[in-house]
Order: sequence, then structure tokens, then C-alpha cells
Amino acid sequence: MGAAALPFVVLCALVSAQWPPLMAFDAAVADTLYERVHPDPALAHGLEIWTEVFGTWSMRIVSLLTAGWLLLRRQFSTAVWAGAAVFLANLFGLIVKLTVDRARPEFADPITEGVGPSFPSGHALMAATGMGILLFAALPLLRGAWRHVGWTLAVGAAMSTALSRPMLGVHYVTDIVAGLSLGVFALAATMLLWTYLPPIARRWDRPARRR
Repeated sequence: MGAAALPFVVLCALVSAQWPPLMAFDAAVADTLYERVHPDPALAHGLEIWTEVFGTWSMRIVSLLTAGWLLLRRQFSTAVWAGAAVFLANLFGLIVKLTVDRARPEFADPITEGVGPSFPSGHALMAATGMGILLFAALPLLRGAWRHVGWTLAVGAAMSTALSRPMLGVHYVTDIVAGLSLGVFALAATMLLWTYLPPIARRWDRPARRR
């Protein structure tokens, strides 16, 4: 849990202080990515589709549907964990966005438009949280090499969604690193609480079947 919190806390402090070396790095990367993507409409369109499919609301819906599926399988405590993780991730993200209030990258001819403060990236935050919940729910049903496939798909989807944001010119690199870190922290923090749930919260759980 500390490993996820540390990069987020450090970046939050440096961005809030507008540390010049970090600001210069972010600006340079943002300009480089913009110059690569802006002249290529097909790439930009593909990135926009990807970022919508795995967008903030998509991941919220996936997370809540996963929690509902867990309830149907009588995995009540795990469903509570999933709901708590989504709630805390969104709460943490909103508080930090309003507190830091970082402006998004600005370009004369933007590729697409972003809404609200830039730090941390909500897409990166919810991609990490949503894919983490989906992976944790699916792991008991996977065996052998399929577990590695599950991990690869979940991590790949979260990372690629996060990377699409600076490529579209609506976030800085530090925004997505902070978002991913905060998402992992929300998962880990709620997981820690989940392991200490009172026995009554697990009384009606039914062990997930392995296939």
C-alpha cells in the first residue's frame, strides 16, 4: 500500500509547489506527444475511441456491475469491497482535483477537450481501480496460464487508457502517474479493510468455484 501512496504523495507535493524541473518535464513531454498525434487524424480518432471505451464512467459502470455479479454469486464481502474501492477512489480523486486545481495542457489547436482540473487523471484513476476490481473478481475462476493472461489484460488496459490521455493533449504525464498510483492505493487500502471485516460480513459468503 505504501508503494502506491509514495509516488502519489511526492507528485502531489511537487505539482502543488509547481516545482520548475517537473513542470518543464511535463510541458516538454506534452509538446512532443502533441506534435506526434495532432498531424495524424487516424491515430487521434483511435485514441479517442479507446479513451471513451475505457473512460471514467465506463469503468465506474464495470466496477458496479462486477459488484452486482459478486452479489449474485453470494460473494457479499467482496462485493462490499468493490463498492468501497470505487467510492473511495472517486472521493480521493475529487478532493485532490479540487485541492491542487491544476490547469490542463493548452494548445492553439487542441486534439480534443478535457473537462475540470488536470491532476490527477480521472481516466487513469478509474482504469486502475476498475480493472483491479474486475481482475480480483475473476482470479478465483482462472487457473494456470489464464491467471497470467488476466493480469496482462488488466494491466495493459489500465496503462494504455492512462497513456491515451497525454497523447490526446488533455493531461500531463504526472497526472496519469498520480491517477494510476491513487487507484492502486484505493484498491490496497480497501483490501486491507476487507481482510479485517467482522465475521458477520462474511457469514453469507459462498466460496467461488474454480473452473
